[in-house]
Amino acid sequence: MNIFIKAILRIMLFFIFCLLIVGYIVVRPTFFEKHEPETITVNSDALKKHVVHLSENLSPRSYKNLSNLNQSAKYIKDQLQNYSKDVSFQQYQAKDNEYKNVIARFGPNTKDMIVIGAHYDVMGEYAGADDNASGVAGLIELGRLLSQVDLKNRVELVAYTLEEPPYFASKYMGSYIHADSVKDKNVILMISLEMIGYFTDEEDSQFFPISLMKAVYPTKGNFISIVDQVFSTSASGLKNSINKYTDLPAYSTNAPIAIEGIDFSDHRNYWKFDFPAVMVTDTSFYRNNNYHTAEDTYEKLDYLSMAKVVYGVFKHILELDNE
Repeated sequence: MNIFIKAILRIMLFFIFCLLIVGYIVVRPTFFEKHEPETITVNSDALKKHVVHLSENLSPRSYKNLSNLNQSAKYIKDQLQNYSKDVSFQQYQAKDNEYKNVIARFGPNTKDMIVIGAHYDVMGEYAGADDNASGVAGLIELGRLLSQVDLKNRVELVAYTLEEPPYFASKYMGSYIHADSVKDKNVILMISLEMIGYFTDEEDSQFFPISLMKAVYPTKGNFISIVDQVFSTSASGLKNSINKYTDLPAYSTNAPIAIEGIDFSDHRNYWKFDFPAVMVTDTSFYRNNNYHTAEDTYEKLDYLSMAKVVYGVFKHILELDNE
């Protein structure tokens, strides 16, 4: 009997050990000296202005709405030209139509580069405030911040088209076009800004693809998430920057693409070219019930929290640039 109990205990201990290992791989807990939150130099009013214009004045922005897509691309380009002298369209054909990414370049023309991207198209006939005018607004504000610093490496800000269906997961995605165009470069990191505006302190407002995740992540949707591949360490670095320099909680998730949502944005195409890439997100449909509906509108977003996300990303860019 004692042998039997010991065998059961060994199995239980092994099982617990395996759970701890899996938990560590997924969550990547980190320990660092917490800084006093810095003064956020991101303009939350500007973020709101960009979201309102894109979601209210240039809606809908699906692949069918070529006029609005072109006007959106022009707006983004005009805004980024305030901060960079090197802003251009990356034009390409998808079926019988021409679509375009917007690329703004900062710093010297080095082989090493950092890419930050956000898609500006929308699923269906919706305003798409969180998905993804929020990410584009963050991209534009990053342009303003980057224009004020000296960089050692090239940084490219890219506003993508055709992230949404029916072109999602195809070679017509704007992010695939861009990733292919820099395949001879050394991409230090690609950061996808995918829905960064919806936050809530409501109890049980955060959902998960696996119920066990409730044991290690908050159940209030008041944090930002950084998503990465299983064996990468890129997400934990960005998580640390957000946690160090702002008071907005940031958590990372390293998981296989079999988990729904892990590769649901433009970072997926950089993974295809073996570049390190992460997604910064408010977790999309795991939190925001307005996802892909007519209710995804600008007044539901938290622009102060958005500003903290953008500032944390900016600080991480500077850390990567100085490595």
